Amino acid sequence: MDKQCTDLQWQRFSTLLESEYDYTRPKRGQVRQSVVLSVSENDVIVDLGTKRDGIVPRRDLELLDDAYRTSLQAGDRVPVCVLTTSGRHGELIVSLKQGLAQQDWLRAQECLESGEVCEAEVTEVNRGGVIVSFGHLRGFVPNSHLTSLPSGLRRDRLQQAKSELLGQTLSLAVIEVDQQRRRLVSSERVAGRRRRQQLLEELTEGEVRTGVVCNLVKFGAFVDLGGVDGLIHISELDWRHVTHPSKVLSVGDAVEVYVLSVDRERERVGLSRKRVLPDPWPLVASRLCVGQVVEGTVTKVVEFGMFVDLGEGVEGLVRTSEMSGGEASYAELEPGSSIKVRVLEINRWRRRIALSLRIDLHLS
Repeated sequence: MDKQCTDLQWQRFSTLLESEYDYTRPKRGQVRQSVVLSVSENDVIVDLGTKRDGIVPRRDLELLDDAYRTSLQAGDRVPVCVLTTSGRHGELIVSLKQGLAQQDWLRAQECLESGEVCEAEVTEVNRGGVIVSFGHLRGFVPNSHLTSLPSGLRRDRLQQAKSELLGQTLSLAVIEVDQQRRRLVSSERVAGRRRRQQLLEELTEGEVRTGVVCNLVKFGAFVDLGGVDGLIHISELDWRHVTHPSKVLSVGDAVEVYVLSVDRERERVGLSRKRVLPDPWPLVASRLCVGQVVEGTVTKVVEFGMFVDLGEGVEGLVRTSEMSGGEASYAELEPGSSIKVRVLEINRWRRRIALSLRIDLHLS
């Protein structure tokens, strides 16, 4: 009876020891988080949370990137893969190289499932595309998924353009993960589309954003807001009359803009530059009074009259009826002509100024 009690007590004690000190026995091929205990030229000793420390052998360390290997120090948390649970001298052999790779495979899978856009540096080029570094893995971006390349390039010119991407960081979306075949494929094109969709969701009318002018056309300027191009119509470039966007902006300029409209279905964004600039209308209007004769510049001639810039981009309208000779009196006038006009009315509520070319008449 006493012997049975003793055996039972010993069994319970052994179980307690195992549960306290070796409750997570490492298994071959398992990836575990560990803490670096010491670093030497020949090996790295890590604590896996078991009663035996793990050893990263020299041959495994030599497979690591030089910068990463030299940065290792005691206290670092690193993933390791268990190679053997009982080495020649009973030690636990682990691989830091495989542990880091496995961690990156898991991260790649998470990016694939979440749709997250990640950054990766181009390290090599080949005929089919470019190779990028994804942590400690090599990823592939096919030619058809590269948007950093000019379209229409063939053979030598295409290869040269890809060579110029070496060392550059691309924004990519993971589109395929096959660890068994060691295949990791990413796309710059898909990343751009996802970034545009995200930015379109974030944009709201009335907010102010900073962008970069990417193109100038006759009717306005296109501004890159970080993945989505918005249009500043020529009428929204400045409070002054603008004859061409190049008069106020250049490609590459950083510009602050006001978001006028967001069409998410058509992916169109309307912007305004002048709405973030000081409004000159109150100041100019305060300097004018009814009956005053001032000098202005013709900005536009229309069927019912002409618009005159009175300064700082504030315009007034001279109707045909207020021209001494009717239509014949402004037939020779064109944008840019300097003329003298009389102020007939200032409507501050509607922001309108009525003018007349009859400056020799006295108003009663």
